[in-house]
Amino acid sequence: MRALVAGAALAVAWVGGVAVPALALANEADTPPSARAERCAPPAETDSRWDGLGVLKGGKGYAPTPMGQVHYRMMGPKTGPVLLLLHQTPWSLIEFADIQPCLAARGIRTLAVDTPGYGMSDAPDGRPTIQQYAENIVPVLDYLKIRKVVVAGHHTGASIAAALAAHHPERVEGVILHGAPNYSDAERAQRKALPEADMTLKPDGSHLSAYYAKLYRAQGAYPRNLVTINWSTLNLFLAGASDVAHAAVYDNDMAADLRRIEVPVLFVYGAESPVVPADALPEVRRLLPGARFEAVERAGHMIPWDNLDDFVAVVLQFTGERPGGP
Repeated sequence: MRALVAGAALAVAWVGGVAVPALALANEADTPPSARAERCAPPAETDSRWDGLGVLKGGKGYAPTPMGQVHYRMMGPKTGPVLLLLHQTPWSLIEFADIQPCLAARGIRTLAVDTPGYGMSDAPDGRPTIQQYAENIVPVLDYLKIRKVVVAGHHTGASIAAALAAHHPERVEGVILHGAPNYSDAERAQRKALPEADMTLKPDGSHLSAYYAKLYRAQGAYPRNLVTINWSTLNLFLAGASDVAHAAVYDNDMAADLRRIEVPVLFVYGAESPVVPADALPEVRRLLPGARFEAVERAGHMIPWDNLDDFVAVVLQFTGERPGGP
């Protein structure tokens, strides 16, 4: 790809036995979410502001695919190179709500899509594999008349991105892997044995609070974790019975796809991530000997939300070196 570059918490709530700062609702006097994102504003030390779907303004549409309608959001210049953004599970393209306008303000065209069964995309039939999810990206690109992309994926999205690059090299000119789940056979078996989230509705709303508290205990108190954990909880229950992509990740041999990738690869991880520990990196380096590895400081598992400024800088550096275009 040719160079792409042209409130503090108000209270404490007890959730599942865990004390967490309460989310503060935004008010009309606050800066609009889109304005904050366009200037890539870093999060406050304690960011409890809740904007809801107000962060997704503009650029949305649907593409017809074999798995049904796929919801997408395109932002940036009308023409030019494209950075394709694939979210983690059980999230949606809301994961890229801040980074899309931030990159658009810098002249970069981005396309974020909801994985089938998540966000506002149709639910697929059965339980697709990672390769089938990747195959379903191609008709989206065809519908939007996009020939090639640099594809960036987070966790499940990283698995799909690797599969797309491995099996459709003619459509990919660079890959950014964020929190890539390159699990061993034993790790996949261990995760497949974990109980599924209980989505049985409870009269007291504890079906939501229990999942929220579980994530909070696992991820810790990063500045925007209240926001990201809230979104993760809401996205899981919006997906409901369609939440099958984690199973696809655990059935997938990501290493096989990594070995087949021939385009440049950037492997990004949060320096403080509990999901991608440092001892997992040597195996990925062996599989991707020519890849670039970047640790983003002051970031855990949700890098664009924890440290948007540094994440954007890493992405710009990588995409600015890719020749070509759509």
